[in-house]
Amino acid sequence: MTSRRAGILGCGHRVPRGVRRNDDPIFASLDTSRNAQGIYQSVLFRGLDRRHVLGPDESITGFVTESCRQALERAEVTPEQIDRIYGYITVPEYNSPNELYQVHHDLGLPRTAMVVPINAEFTPFLLGVIQAAEAIAAGRATYCLVACGTNMTRHIDYTQGHSTSMGDAAAAAVVGPSDRFAITDYAALTDSAYQRAITIGLNPLTLQQRHVWPIDRTTGMPAPTLDMTQTGIELLGSLYKDSIPKIVHDLLERNGVPASDITLITHQGVRLLLDHWAERIRPARYVETLSSFGNLLTCTYPVNLSVAFDDIDTAHVVIVGLGTGAHVTALLLRT
Repeated sequence: MTSRRAGILGCGHRVPRGVRRNDDPIFASLDTSRNAQGIYQSVLFRGLDRRHVLGPDESITGFVTESCRQALERAEVTPEQIDRIYGYITVPEYNSPNELYQVHHDLGLPRTAMVVPINAEFTPFLLGVIQAAEAIAAGRATYCLVACGTNMTRHIDYTQGHSTSMGDAAAAAVVGPSDRFAITDYAALTDSAYQRAITIGLNPLTLQQRHVWPIDRTTGMPAPTLDMTQTGIELLGSLYKDSIPKIVHDLLERNGVPASDITLITHQGVRLLLDHWAERIRPARYVETLSSFGNLLTCTYPVNLSVAFDDIDTAHVVIVGLGTGAHVTALLLRT
């Protein structure tokens, strides 16, 4: 088997038509008090205007399938040519299997196409691209899909400040043999001491001094929610804040790439962090859609790549994501 360079051939993304603005009544129960560290979480997540949200009868899985079709069309690859599909749909209907299998079915992918769900919030897209590139380089696959979807607006505690930033979305990319948007290098950082700082699970909510379970409107059963502990809030201002510039600079230095030659895509949730990363990294271009889409968590990276894909004119792209665990992952592409 000969090694082949893999690149991103095409992208696609979809967002629901429903839009939630800052004055939406759902934010009326927001806790506006100051926590023990003196932080008003209700004002931490700002710089927002619009977030797209699923309607009562909509499923994020359908949007993921549509984004895959768009990516396939732009890449000029047929579903029959796909060897593997990586990614994850968050929050899934079942612990297992993930709805990525439903996407496989709806796209009509071959029975020989491997489905690889990656439960690594919030970076399954980055990890999927890395694994797809390695499979292609090893000669084990020719074309791979990497697809993600998030329905987090249905799985959030609306008394907490981070709830104000959440939006729903789906996105996908086709990875195949190519020297365009070629996967050049990557880097990772893990600090597992913070594994419980941010979690998705069954968490009781506190409303008017009463503990209640959030209920899934579709099933009538208790629904998992995103829980960010006080340590999780502190992570934003410490590990995540400082590690993203460092991992990007280390990755660029290792490959002899100046920051002035890159388009940068990062996590987007807090405007202060976006401004900090822009100042510390100083890319030629910084792609972010916080005011238009909000915090898309898992889908932030593929959505923003899809938004900018046809207009990127820098020699390189760096996508750097953060997630639970806690971890930071950075990916370098050569355009």
